Amino acid sequence: MAFSKSSSAEKLAGNVYISFWTWMSILGLCLLILASVYVFFVEAPPPRKLVIASGVREGQYYKFALRYQQILLKQGIDVEVRESKGSIENLEWLLDDSKDVTVALVQSGIADRASCENLNALCSLYREPLWIFQQGMPTVNQLSQLIGKRIAIGPEGSGTRSVAQQLLAINGIDEKNSQLLSATGTEAASLLQEKKIDVVFLVASIEAVYVRQLLQAPEIQILELSQNLAYSKRFHFLSSITLPAGLVDLKANIPYKDTKIIAPTATLIARRSMHPALIALLLGAATKVHGGGDLLSADGEFPSKQFVDLPMDEDAEHFLKSGPPFLQRFLPFWLATFLDRMKLMIIPLVMLLMPLVRATPPLMRWRIRRRIYRWYSQLRHIDLKMYEGMSRAEAERNLQRLSLLDQQVAYVEIPLSYMEEYYNLRVHLDLVHDRVLAILSEQNSKILTGSQEKK
Repeated sequence: MAFSKSSSAEKLAGNVYISFWTWMSILGLCLLILASVYVFFVEAPPPRKLVIASGVREGQYYKFALRYQQILLKQGIDVEVRESKGSIENLEWLLDDSKDVTVALVQSGIADRASCENLNALCSLYREPLWIFQQGMPTVNQLSQLIGKRIAIGPEGSGTRSVAQQLLAINGIDEKNSQLLSATGTEAASLLQEKKIDVVFLVASIEAVYVRQLLQAPEIQILELSQNLAYSKRFHFLSSITLPAGLVDLKANIPYKDTKIIAPTATLIARRSMHPALIALLLGAATKVHGGGDLLSADGEFPSKQFVDLPMDEDAEHFLKSGPPFLQRFLPFWLATFLDRMKLMIIPLVMLLMPLVRATPPLMRWRIRRRIYRWYSQLRHIDLKMYEGMSRAEAERNLQRLSLLDQQVAYVEIPLSYMEEYYNLRVHLDLVHDRVLAILSEQNSKILTGSQEKK
């Protein structure tokens, strides 16, 4: 049949407009579901800044913190190394929210579980020997023999003083029966050599200048505790170690014999709120720095979960047992953490989208068939008009409507699998068009016959 080619741009645009907003609504619903899942199930991304409390600028803690800083900077983490007076102040800063310190290097034996319930241990890093040097007292091999002596135990707030006080107290030594001085480091070493004090407690690296100074002084001896193993059992943060003869200086054979001492450890302590991804990153840096061992530890012995004061962080313990998270082994840090966070969305997202996924095939079938069947209401209306009786003017109007319908149907996009319904519609359009055209022809014939009769 020959239909009119007059277009109905407005109606076609309206159909496109409706289709566009239908899909936009579905997209908006999906985005809303995704946003809800993200808010309720996905943890916040790791912060890009980390504040580490270290120690005095000349000390080992500060130097190691700078090495962590260099490693983490390569992963996009800005690390602020904050100088402090020592372990006690570091711990105080961790407990003070206004200080904004997330993690700190703290000597073991200082943190108290009762007062540090919001903190967790990440690991122990390396042994820090407790050097007890004495001035010409070779017969002294127990701390209880130091009553009445002049003893340098370090300044207030230092880790050395804290450990020394614990060990002296258990042996009945305090300020009432002995002279406890705050000297430490080079000052204490000089005082001991000048015989102005009798004993000095030092927690320091074997490489420290003042430690080597005292080890090489013939008049100074290491107080080798006969009960060193008992101390390591009584104080879980201490370990009993043996300095082999010649460890410090093979040529001079210092020490001149195997010497047993006790040693606390340097530990990493963090707030419980520290992001798990940063914990893994920091422990990775600590492994690079300390994992190779030193004069007092074997390769791979540190970082360790032993010799810590506080409960271990679960993520840190998992790292020490199994290594870095799987994705961080192969991907850049930020990409790995993003994917790790997103995996938490999978289960809730599947649960939320399951009804939508199940409804999609029927919905798509309904939408495609709706493109075809929506025209039948207009065909049915014209068909009923024919049975009720249709005037010549109504027939002309309905022919125009059918031409418009045919043009609109021609622009409908239908998948090949639904072409049967589509061409059925075209056949029915032709059928109704032919019937209306027949009615119009009949009406025109009547008009023509009537005019001829009048003539």
